[in-house]
Amino acid sequence: CMTTSVRISRKSMSSSPEVVVLGLGNILMEDEGIGVHAANHLQEHYHFKPEIEIVDGGTSGLDLLTFFGPEKSVLIIDAVNFEMEPGTVGKLEDDAILAQLDPKVSLHHLGLSDLISVAELTDRKAKRMTLLGIQPKSMENLDLEMTPTIKGVFDKVIENALVILEEWGIKNHKL
Repeated sequence: CMTTSVRISRKSMSSSPEVVVLGLGNILMEDEGIGVHAANHLQEHYHFKPEIEIVDGGTSGLDLLTFFGPEKSVLIIDAVNFEMEPGTVGKLEDDAILAQLDPKVSLHHLGLSDLISVAELTDRKAKRMTLLGIQPKSMENLDLEMTPTIKGVFDKVIENALVILEEWGIKNHKL
């Protein structure tokens, strides 16, 4: 199933980059796939210096543990229920991420909170972690297309991701 595979994009395999962009979600369920769409967009349209790792994490859950570690800075892009207007883009950092992720929101977020908890328990907690969350409009219908509301904020999501990466010392060049 393509939504459970992990696709890694790295320009060279010399050493593992210290910055990881992790796009999460199920692209088959409308807005739920925003994180994967954003990660794919960053990979296809930008070059980063120093090199970063961009991961299409889909709904892989604990399989993504290898992308965490005390030397890593991890940017997670995902649909998050902030209980706000659809299309709201929010940013949570470090310990605030687990506090926000209510397992009742969706099984998918239970996977993300488990991933972060296991990373902490196994001394793989990232030195820096930011969740760039987008309030979805709909995640109930089987549809490869995001809703017009979320498509309308897609550029804002990408801009926010680029700003965070720049704050972490990562320069970008649009291809």
